[in-house]
Amino acid sequence: MSAERGDTGPDPDVEIAAGITADELVFREVPEVAPRTRAEPDGEGTSGSERSGLPYGVEAGTVYRDVRVDYRLVSRADAAPDVERDPPGDG
Repeated sequence: MSAERGDTGPDPDVEIAAGITADELVFREVPEVAPRTRAEPDGEGTSGSERSGLPYGVEAGTVYRDVRVDYRLVSRADAAPDVERDPPGDG
């Protein structure tokens, strides 16, 4: 599964997208980032970001200007064969 906007696979069950902008951004310390996606029991997921004005390896104390970050997370749950899904409208 790809987090790219041009993904032509099946529609995800969950999609979360967020964007931020900042005139100036300074990190007091370098963040520890470990993105993960998970779908249980047998799903799949991915995430990704597009950035401008902000490198992937930021430095503490550096002033970054005209920052924009767009983030997207998608996940698809694959129901196990013995799990029966409710038909639409029977929620």
